[in-house]
Amino acid sequence: MNLINNKTKEKLKGIIEPIEDDEEFEKIKKNKQFAFDWTEEKENQVFRIRLLEQEETLGLISIIDFPKELRIHINLIEAAKSHRGKEKPILNIVGCLIGFTCKQAFKQKYDGFVSLVPKTQLIDYYQKKYGFLLVGIQMAVFRKTAESIIQKYIGNEEV
Repeated sequence: MNLINNKTKEKLKGIIEPIEDDEEFEKIKKNKQFAFDWTEEKENQVFRIRLLEQEETLGLISIIDFPKELRIHINLIEAAKSHRGKEKPILNIVGCLIGFTCKQAFKQKYDGFVSLVPKTQLIDYYQKKYGFLLVGIQMAVFRKTAESIIQKYIGNEEV
């Protein structure tokens, strides 16, 4: 995983793991690091990213598997407030979560097909930073772009 200390540029070991119990969702809700109410995402698959040796949640992602459409949809994604902006202490949190989702889309035999519905002001960001294409009101990545996201943010690591 390509988490990077923003000051030292040292590579950090991270892990992405599922959030499955109500107690964890309540901890996140009480944690003032997240703007969204993540308890509303319980019916979806929710994952968090953290450093291997620490419990602090760096970011969260909620995904929905659409097997009939051969895609995984990112319903919500968020980096913790302390890990946003130019002075954030750790780089690539959101990229690692997107890379994880692309990897899941390959595991499901969806050829890396991942979609999301962005806020209007984030359309350019997703296009430039990750290579998402605008498809109607949604954005999506497919095989080659998904592979490049995985390579850049996850590498060959098993997540």
